[in-house]
Amino acid sequence: MQIKKVALLKNSMYEIHMDDGTSFKAHEESVVKYRLIPERVLESDEYQQVLEAIQYDQAYVKALGYISYKLRSESEMRKYLADDYHPEMIDRTILRLREEGYVNDANYAKALKNTMVATTDKGPFALERELKKHRIDEEIIRENVDAFSGEVDAGRMNKLKDKQLKRHKGSYRQFRMKLAEKLYQKGYGKEHVGMIDFEDDFDETSHFDKDFEKYLNKYRKKETGHALKQKLIQALMRKGYGYDLIQEKLGGIDDETFEHYDET
Repeated sequence: MQIKKVALLKNSMYEIHMDDGTSFKAHEESVVKYRLIPERVLESDEYQQVLEAIQYDQAYVKALGYISYKLRSESEMRKYLADDYHPEMIDRTILRLREEGYVNDANYAKALKNTMVATTDKGPFALERELKKHRIDEEIIRENVDAFSGEVDAGRMNKLKDKQLKRHKGSYRQFRMKLAEKLYQKGYGKEHVGMIDFEDDFDETSHFDKDFEKYLNKYRKKETGHALKQKLIQALMRKGYGYDLIQEKLGGIDDETFEHYDET
């Protein structure tokens, strides 16, 4: 086979046209490296070797571009290359990247751990979930999750609590339940939630009064007397308010007035 034409494209790329009507693209470095010049004759085996070598070079360059601005796991890299290259070529490329230190799952896991500790409010088990998605080796996962867990302290946990408490409107008991649930979802464990100081000076009175009025208006449309009180008690206790607080509020309402509670 003979090269008939070498056409310059964009970004230092060339299109090599063969005498049988086929063509392929190659970077400028490959053109020089494999002497891809017009009139050059390539035997069939040599031609296939050149094509494979060029593909290998392109896969490597593409991979370097992918990690040029962010660390990548090996599974990410394989997925990225899968659309354009066959498995054997990907294996060769990954091996080279490993040998040159560009792909290293241990470094990736440690970097992700450090980033999550420093810049997010997520916990160790969120890191574990993320690393498993990237098919990181279990030993590497365990090492970094344990390291993350060891860096979680009372200061971090109470900061998370304070942030959520500023937004909470309701009972303090409900806040504690919701906070624990939220922290578990964020990847923290019981040992981390146990670090939190819940001795807050939180006044739930205004929230209680609003909730009381809300449920009173809701249930008095269908209930009166004892049945209405029971509905109120159940609803307010589900919201986390104490039984004594609820009874105190109910005790301040005359029974006869309660029977005929005037919405106006």
